[in-house]
Amino acid sequence: MLAALLLAGASRAGTNLVRNGDFETADPARPGAPLGWDRPDGLGVQWADAGEGRGRAIRMDTRVPERDMNASWTRAGLTNAWFIPNAAGNAIADTYGLSFYSVSMPVASGTAYRVSCDVRGPAGAKIWVRGYGLHRGARTHRYDAVLPCRGGGDAWRTCELAFNPTQHRPEVTEMRVMLYAYHPAGVYWFDNVKVEACTQPSSSP
Repeated sequence: MLAALLLAGASRAGTNLVRNGDFETADPARPGAPLGWDRPDGLGVQWADAGEGRGRAIRMDTRVPERDMNASWTRAGLTNAWFIPNAAGNAIADTYGLSFYSVSMPVASGTAYRVSCDVRGPAGAKIWVRGYGLHRGARTHRYDAVLPCRGGGDAWRTCELAFNPTQHRPEVTEMRVMLYAYHPAGVYWFDNVKVEACTQPSSSP
């Protein structure tokens, strides 16, 4: 019954499927983390006040060296998810970049969606929607929609992309948003993340 209600919500336009997409709510079970999202390491990825009366947002600093990121992930207990072999002193923007994930949300078969996000910083930010489903009996990563975001310096910009995860991958049943920042090295901000059902031609990615 719960699954049916979630899928019904997923099919209604205007319903944001991203939990805590404005990053204003803390996770009571994980101090220092926004509800519905991964825990930030506190150096490369921070959950911070964005200023201008905007409230909290996600800040990524891709100037941080690889070695310092490894140390930060170790302190935060995140090495099960993030760790760089043979880390060097170069900025993480030169190689891996930084990522930050939402929790999973349901996918309604045959439904198109629109992902949108407010972004501030250089032209090195992307929003990914990663789809998952059963393949050969195991839950695996089966789909990606990628939204490159234009740089605007200190100005906030809203970027958006329509996509249809089950058009070519009918096995996809859930998805996660991944915020990503890489090159040029700099400070990137992300806020007001939304995934909503929409009407989109069949040519959507």
